[in-house]
Amino acid sequence: MAIWRITFVSVLILSMLLISVPAAGAQGEPISILFMHHSTGGGLIWEGGVRESLAGSGYEFWDHGYNDEGLVDPSGNYTGTNWNVPGDNTDPDGWYAIFNQPVTSPPSNTFSHMLEYDVIIFKSCFPSSNIYDEGMYQQYQQYFLSIRDVMDQHSDKLFIPFTTPPLVPNETTPENAARARRWAEYLTSDEYLAGHPNIAVFDFFSELADETGYLRAEYRMDEWDSHPNTLANQTVGPVFVEFVDSAARDFYGDGAVAAPGEPSDAAEVEDELDAAEGDEAPADVGYDGEMALVWDGELLEDFEDPSVLDQWWDYTNADVPAFDCGLSEVGYESSGAIQLTYQTGPDGSAGCGVNFETGDSWADAVGFRFAWRSSEPGMILRVALAVEDPSQANPDVEGATPFEIELQAPGETWTQVVIRWEDLEKAQWVDGGVEVFDPARVVWMALDVGHWEMPQQGIIWLDDFQLVLAE
Repeated sequence: MAIWRITFVSVLILSMLLISVPAAGAQGEPISILFMHHSTGGGLIWEGGVRESLAGSGYEFWDHGYNDEGLVDPSGNYTGTNWNVPGDNTDPDGWYAIFNQPVTSPPSNTFSHMLEYDVIIFKSCFPSSNIYDEGMYQQYQQYFLSIRDVMDQHSDKLFIPFTTPPLVPNETTPENAARARRWAEYLTSDEYLAGHPNIAVFDFFSELADETGYLRAEYRMDEWDSHPNTLANQTVGPVFVEFVDSAARDFYGDGAVAAPGEPSDAAEVEDELDAAEGDEAPADVGYDGEMALVWDGELLEDFEDPSVLDQWWDYTNADVPAFDCGLSEVGYESSGAIQLTYQTGPDGSAGCGVNFETGDSWADAVGFRFAWRSSEPGMILRVALAVEDPSQANPDVEGATPFEIELQAPGETWTQVVIRWEDLEKAQWVDGGVEVFDPARVVWMALDVGHWEMPQQGIIWLDDFQLVLAE
C-alpha cells in the first residue's frame, strides 16, 4: 500500500522557554504574579484575557491549576511540574492546610513555592459557596483568620484572596446562598482587612451574583452548571485585571511596575509565539516510505518504545497558544502512554498523527480500542482515521478522506473506549471523496483536541491502541 502524506495549513512547534521569577521592584524587571485556581479560574484567565492584559501592563503572570495540569508559565505553556497541592483541595480548609505548611528552601511544598512570587492570588471554587449552616460559616472565619496571621508574617508579599463564586439555584438553597454573600462581605470588610496592608480581597462573588446570592441568569452555562459562562468571564476578566494592577501599584509603588512600553520577558515570549504563528508550514508534515509504520495484529501500539513518536507529526490551527504531543512515563498498566498537553482558544484545534500501512488484520477488524484518561472530565478529543482516496482533492488531506468521532474524556481514571467502524462519520470539513469507511484502506490516524466554542486546557493520556477483531 502506498504511504500517504497529510498537509495542514499551519504547523506550529512551540518551545518551552525558562523564565526566572524576579524580585519585586527591581528596576526594569516585571512583578511576578501567581494565580492558584481550578477550572473557574482557568475560564477567567482564558475567556477574560487575564494573561494577555497583565502582560501588557508590565507584569509576569503565572498560574497553577489542578495538580495534573500544574504550573503554566507567562507564555501560556505548561511547564510539566506541579506543586502537589494536598488532595488538590482549594476549599477554605485546603488553603488553611497549605498556609500552615512549613516554609522550606529550596521549596518542598505548595506554600513554599507560592512564596517565590511577588503577588499571590488564590481562590476556592463554587462548591465552597454552599455554606450549609452557621457552624460552617464560623469555621470559614477561623480558617481565614489563621491564614491572615500567616500572610502577616510575609509582609513583603501581596496576597489577593478571592471570595467564593456563587452557585446556580439548583445547587444550593436560599439560606446557603445568603451565607455565601455574608462570607464575601466579611472577607472584604474592614473587620478582616484593616491593619493588613499586604492583603487585598477580590470580590468575585459580588461580580457574579444576583440580588438573591445565586449566579446571575445571564452568567450561567445552564441550570445545573455553576461554572461562569463566556459572557461572565469576558465581563469580569477586565475588572479583575484592573483590581490586581491597582493593588500591586498601591502595595509596591508605581515605579516597581514595568512600563508598558518596556516589554517584560513574558511579553518577549508572547512576541516569539506570535511570530511563530506567522511562519509558513512545511509543505509536507508526513513521513516518507522509509519511515512508515506497519500496524498489524491485535495490539497496534503500547507506547513502550521511547522513540515511537519519532514517526508522528503534529499541527495546530487558529487559536492555540500551546500544544505538545509527547510520551508519559506512566501508562495504562504500563510504563508509557501518549500525552497531549494543550491550551486552545475558541475555534482553536491541534493534534498529532501518524501515517502507517495496514496489515491483513484490519480487514477482519470491527473497530478500534484504547485506554485513556484526562486531567479534567469532558475534554474534547476527535479520533480520525483516513482512508486512501485518489479522488479526494482537499489540499489539507491530499489523497485521503478522514472519518472521525468526537469523544469526551473520562477524567482522572483510566477508562477503556471502543470505537466501532460504524461509529465513524466522514469529516464535515472535507468535501467530496469516498462516503464509506473501509478499514483495509486506512493510511493515517490523527488525535485532535480543542473545542470550537470555548477555550480548553489540560492533558489527555492514551495507551494500548488495539484492533477489535471479529469473533
